Amino acid sequence: MSDARRIYQDTLDRLTAAIVSRDPVAFSKGISCPYEARAVNGTTLCRTEEDVQQAMMAYADTLRDHNVRSLTRVCDTAHMVNDSHITGYHTTCIDADAPFNVAPFLTRMSLYRGGEDWKVAITETAMCAQSWPLSPVWENMQSHGQSHADDPVSEKAKRLHLFQNILDRISSAFLSGDIDGWLGSLSLPCHLVTRHGVDTYETEDAVRRDFDVYIQEFKTHGVTDIVREAKTAELIDGDQMVGTYATHILRGSAHVVPPWDASMTLRRENGLWRVTTVMRAIGHLNWSANSPADIEDIPQNMPPTLPTKREIQ
Repeated sequence: MSDARRIYQDTLDRLTAAIVSRDPVAFSKGISCPYEARAVNGTTLCRTEEDVQQAMMAYADTLRDHNVRSLTRVCDTAHMVNDSHITGYHTTCIDADAPFNVAPFLTRMSLYRGGEDWKVAITETAMCAQSWPLSPVWENMQSHGQSHADDPVSEKAKRLHLFQNILDRISSAFLSGDIDGWLGSLSLPCHLVTRHGVDTYETEDAVRRDFDVYIQEFKTHGVTDIVREAKTAELIDGDQMVGTYATHILRGSAHVVPPWDASMTLRRENGLWRVTTVMRAIGHLNWSANSPADIEDIPQNMPPTLPTKREIQ
């Protein structure tokens, strides 16, 4: 386990234990104020330690009132942005009776270090009150954006937000060299479709070998960032989703190769969305490419500039 994942999971475990034991003081020690809890339809801001403690108790009360038996949160991947900043993703599983036994869901969390202590400053999830019956009501917190209770969020917006979180988690795994994070995003066998044919990965060992080649290529060519920008996300049926996105491979603020479009098919397994197929996957890059067509047979209608990165700071 990487240092970033270990720190992320240790911090997550302390916060989870505080929620389960209903200990707001212990919880607040792991939170940096001001603290933002971002959802699809709004953001709740806790400015003080007292706000954080009140918010945690509201969540703990919600879990208790709905007879939640267990709360499990596991880090999927984490990336050390610098010596004082870690960003990563974790999956939350809640065991409760229907209709509150919600499917596992993905959350992004940003941690910052002050001295020797790592604290959480921001969380972001694709959940919203309309689709999540366990959403707590934080009456005295300051909210901005859309109301958590009143304004409906379109299904299209929620899908796109969810797909973007999945893409961000995958990019984070590649940036940090986190093979377990990448494996956790896949449903094997996984198919990568390029102009040269279809590469099928049936085993974890095959995925690991290919991942190692990517990581070495990124190091050789000085890759510092990977931005995947979700464009569309559509349900094929209840358990299959297809999304399109643009990929940007960066060294500093410059593209290492031209950006390109691709599509991804995901299947929901035990409540988690996992990648089954990537169309227009470029395989291992032609690092001397001067146009999208040089790295893959992609129409040359790509945007000339990089979109604003969806980085949580």
